[in-house]
Amino acid sequence: MLDLPDEINYTLDRLYDSGYEAYLVGGAVRDMLMHKPAHDYDITTSAIPSEVERVFSSHRVVETGIRHGTVTVIVNGTPVEITSFRRESAYSDGRHPDSVTFSKDVRDDLCRRDLTINAVAYSKQKGYVDLFGGISDIENRIIRCVGSPDERFAEDHLRLLRAMRFSSVLGFTIEEQTKQSIHRNKKYIQTVSYERVFSELCKLLCGENAKQILLEYSDVIFLLIPELAVQHGCEREYGDGGYDLYTHTVNCISYTEPLLHLRLAALLHDTVKPSGANAADTVRIRDTVAANVLTRLRCSAALTDTVCRIIRYCDADINGIDKVGVKRFASKAGIKTAKDVIKLKRADILSEDPRYYSRLNDLNTALDVICEAEENGVALNVRDLAVNGGDIISLGVKRGPLVGELLRYALDGVISGEVCNERGPLLEFIAAHIKVK
Repeated sequence: MLDLPDEINYTLDRLYDSGYEAYLVGGAVRDMLMHKPAHDYDITTSAIPSEVERVFSSHRVVETGIRHGTVTVIVNGTPVEITSFRRESAYSDGRHPDSVTFSKDVRDDLCRRDLTINAVAYSKQKGYVDLFGGISDIENRIIRCVGSPDERFAEDHLRLLRAMRFSSVLGFTIEEQTKQSIHRNKKYIQTVSYERVFSELCKLLCGENAKQILLEYSDVIFLLIPELAVQHGCEREYGDGGYDLYTHTVNCISYTEPLLHLRLAALLHDTVKPSGANAADTVRIRDTVAANVLTRLRCSAALTDTVCRIIRYCDADINGIDKVGVKRFASKAGIKTAKDVIKLKRADILSEDPRYYSRLNDLNTALDVICEAEENGVALNVRDLAVNGGDIISLGVKRGPLVGELLRYALDGVISGEVCNERGPLLEFIAAHIKVK
């Protein structure tokens, strides 16, 4: 028996005791069969919505998707989603069924699901209902469509990307027929909303199997992000054992922590350098391309800004610079961005020819310098100084841009070790600079 939360057991028992079949289905069953903690508990039942509402008349019931047979019951403050067994008609829009018909047979409900691993139902009274070998596929770590892959993907175009995402996140292999169908029907993904595409892509990027999926299904990725397609077949300046630029990008992703902002930065940081573009133009173009891609995919403004800041500074030459230079870099980029840039640069080097691994030493040292400065509260921002704009004005300086300029001069003095971060010495340091000017 599965160890279920009290609210889920109560809901299943209440439906069963009222004369209805009720099963836990989908991701929760899959996760528990994998001995992983479950998060989303979905219940399917032979009771139609009005019957569910009657069974739980003493509870608050929210008609969250009544047209498709879904209501949410609040049990001890916990929302529990309950959906009636149903059959589905055609999917004219490639995302949603045109209509649904309620059923009394759980088999009808399982037949409409996308993947075998998500089509296993469970109840205490009847055990598992596994019509499509989902338990075996979980044990053998296989992603397989329920029935015909072509039919499942034609019904709901997002399923194509969901199969890739589950393979990446779970580390499962996509079986051959499903794999071929994804390649054959890749055009479907262009009809799905950017919001849904981005949600799946984010999970895919942070999965344990992301590298293999990004390489095996590059044709799908290029439809989602055409800006990456030009990397295919493009040789790198340094050479990576024959890898093209896209393969290098994917390798770089695999060497970053599975943090979304880092993986998005790795994905978009190395767009092809235009012929004749100088270093400044290249940085600007990469920053612009990344911003355009993320905006099109409906990425949040905050995450877009974070990713673009990393890309903006990822070409900074940190190799061989001294500790003062490292702190100046952290001051300019910001501590968090500076650390992320170093992590991305390390991943970039690890995905290159081993001849260049010696550069890692400088990057590791730079990261240590920044972490030490952060831990010791070293001033790396004008806000960290023991003086402020009012103190500068008290020296007789008029309000205006010069105040900020003098604060930045004082900060550089602290970073370089010319002056300590104390009010008295800082004011003397600034005053002496004013006299010289």
